[in-house]
Amino acid sequence: MKGLVVTKLPDPRWGEPRIARAIGTDSDPWGVLAVLRETPWERLISVVPHHALDQALRGHATPLMRELGPPPAALARRLPVSYAACKDKDSCASAGAKCLPGPEMPECWTGGGFPPGPASEVASGVARLWKEGVPVVVVGG
Repeated sequence: MKGLVVTKLPDPRWGEPRIARAIGTDSDPWGVLAVLRETPWERLISVVPHHALDQALRGHATPLMRELGPPPAALARRLPVSYAACKDKDSCASAGAKCLPGPEMPECWTGGGFPPGPASEVASGVARLWKEGVPVVVVGG
C-alpha cells in the first residue's frame, strides 16, 4: 500500500516477521494512516518507539514484538461491526455470509463506517495487511 513500508525483520528467533510502518512526515508520524485517527481503527494501530524499531532492524526484534500487542487477526475482530462489515457485499462475489476483516476476508472487502475516499482505501489496505498477518505500526515517541 502506498504510504507504508513493509519490512522483514532479520530476527530468526521470531521467524523473521514482517511489519508495515507508516511513512511519517516531520509534522505527523502517522503519514497516510492519519485519516484513521478519531475512528475505531486508531486504537488498533500500534505506536512504537524509534529505539524498538531500530533494534528490530538490527536483528533484535524482541522489544518491538512486545510493543505490538495482539496479532493482526485479533485486531480485526475488535472493530465495531459498522466498520468491519462489508460495505457493498452484493458486488463482492467472493464474500461469504460473514464478510469481515481477518484470515477469510475476500479481496474485494471494503469496510463500512467511511464514505468512499481516502479513509476507506487506507482501512482496506490495513485490513489486507492484517489478512497476511502483518502488523501495521506508527513509529514515534
